Amino acid sequence: MRKIFQNAASVSILTFVSRILGVLRDALIAMIFGASSSSDVFFIAFRPFDLLRKMFSDGILSISFVPIFSRYMERGRKDQAIAMFLSALVIFSAVGVFLIIFGIFLAPFLVKILAPGFVTGTYTNNLTIIMLKIMLPYILVILLLALCMGVFNSLGNFCIPAATPIVFNLVVIIFAFFVSSYCNPPILALALGVAFGGLVQLALQIPFLIHHRMIKFSCFSWFHPGVVRVVKIMIPCMVGAASYQINIMIASFFASYLSRGSVSFLYYADRLVQFPLALFAVSFSTVFLPSLSKKAVMGKQEEVSRVFTQGARLVFFVTIPAMAGLIVLGPPIVSFLFKQGAFDASAVQNTWNCLFYLILGLWACTGTRLFVTFHYSLSSVRLPFLAGLFSIGINIVLCWFLIEPLGSKGLALAVSLSSMAGFGILFMNMPGIVYRTQLVFCACRAVFLSVMMFYFVRWAAGFLLTERYGKIGLGAGIFVCILLGVSFFWGAGILTINPELKMIKQVLKKNNSQ
Repeated sequence: MRKIFQNAASVSILTFVSRILGVLRDALIAMIFGASSSSDVFFIAFRPFDLLRKMFSDGILSISFVPIFSRYMERGRKDQAIAMFLSALVIFSAVGVFLIIFGIFLAPFLVKILAPGFVTGTYTNNLTIIMLKIMLPYILVILLLALCMGVFNSLGNFCIPAATPIVFNLVVIIFAFFVSSYCNPPILALALGVAFGGLVQLALQIPFLIHHRMIKFSCFSWFHPGVVRVVKIMIPCMVGAASYQINIMIASFFASYLSRGSVSFLYYADRLVQFPLALFAVSFSTVFLPSLSKKAVMGKQEEVSRVFTQGARLVFFVTIPAMAGLIVLGPPIVSFLFKQGAFDASAVQNTWNCLFYLILGLWACTGTRLFVTFHYSLSSVRLPFLAGLFSIGINIVLCWFLIEPLGSKGLALAVSLSSMAGFGILFMNMPGIVYRTQLVFCACRAVFLSVMMFYFVRWAAGFLLTERYGKIGLGAGIFVCILLGVSFFWGAGILTINPELKMIKQVLKKNNSQ
């Protein structure tokens, strides 16, 4: 468990840096383009690539790839593991090239599906088509990056896949800041930045693949049986693990019918929710999967259950107070990050409305990500797939009914409610080896401490948060409120002899003693 915690902490730190740059990137986009028709166009065109990136590069392809690859490595058949990787490399490259060519010809039809509210022949519709075509090469990059991530994670190297998104965000920021003035319209620079940033990110993987001696063409086979098994379960795995991302894209689909800026409000709100989701759920799931898969291969079911339960308790223990913090500090955070240039007070309020309703379902998104990883480590695909389908179906129905009375915030509420529905199915049908009672009590303890922290931080925010001193003063106030909230939560946990806090202290103590 100590090793898992160390790896998860490393991934979380690198993910934190990447997400900070991602927020800076989005803040720069908000400053330059605001919540306008141009920003709506970019977010609509970028949404399918962002969905694929989350479905593949956020470790979801690894869910189907890692257990099979790990079995070869654990049984001392490294040549077969290399052959599986090379076979997947060729197949994924061919699929990526086909999708690029296919997408160029069908771009107008794809835009009709992605944004039916953009009328054919209008400026927004035509610009979306152009931007979609520019970013199409990013599809190939996503597939190959996800494959490399699966290999590195199986080999216990979690830092490389977690670090390279930092480069991608830097490239997009450079293009937005320096290249946009040379493009007509300027928003095209973002599409160029996405395409070029992906290529740079992919190029950085090659030296590390060579270092791990994964480029060994004498082991190559065209259709390796391991790859065939991965392909068979890949789509069900994606539906199960990426139901939240799919639901967000569906919400954007409905938002294209609303007033200008609605797609952007949802996008910015989702970006802030992704922050704790990536730091806690995705980071731990990424590290959990190889470890749990190896233990499952060796038949250590009790150890699998123990490690998963401890990890899930820690994730819930930090996610629930993060939700409380986001609710009380959400409006000033949105204002601090995005209220500048073309992003006005009205856009801040609309983004916060969407963010609030997305936060309500954050615990369910986190739980779904963890429970899906547990099922896939045991090679169980059916239940996560059905839960994902149910969540997506519920989301479509709720979006249809909530869009008229509540607008974009109704779409955010639909996403949260559908996440809760999918999580409920997974939780109620978990294998008997999982200590569900421990998870429930852990969540209750975290809620109890988080409620107290919420009122304390809200009281402190009344004194500390003000825009009288500009951005710097507001940012400093938010930072102090976060520190006070963390300190209060930690102190309250010590006073109540919280077992999760004791678990964290034991891990840290062992790390320091090494």
